[in-house]
Amino acid sequence: EERIKYVEKLLGDSADKHARELQQLKEAHARMMNSHGQHAKDLGELKGLHADHATMGERMSYLEKLLGDSADKHAREVQALKDAHASHARDFSAMKQAQAHHASVGERLNYLEKLLGDSADKHYQEIQALKQAHDQHADAFAKHAKE
Repeated sequence: EERIKYVEKLLGDSADKHARELQQLKEAHARMMNSHGQHAKDLGELKGLHADHATMGERMSYLEKLLGDSADKHAREVQALKDAHASHARDFSAMKQAQAHHASVGERLNYLEKLLGDSADKHYQEIQALKQAHDQHADAFAKHAKE
């Protein structure tokens, strides 16, 4: 009878222990299922967000197109600037050649001063000659009038 009690006690302790452990396992499983549900929800949201993003290939294609368009545009603009520079250089060269045939402002001023100076001297001499001729005519007229 002692042996039966011992076995019953041993089995009873074991059955209680197994019941507690089973309950703990059920609770842990329920927590894990709740956690799994939250992870599944988070994963679904991440997949939804990922669907809105372009793939790496799409992003690379976009950047290559953008840079290619920009490079082509810059190449055209650089060529237009080079053409405009060449045109300006030709115009400037033509202006320098035309300027070489013109007298400088100083040279033109000296010419005018000489011309006006020569003219003033010439007019002064002509006026003096006219005065002298006038005086001679006046004297001759006065002599003729007395006679």
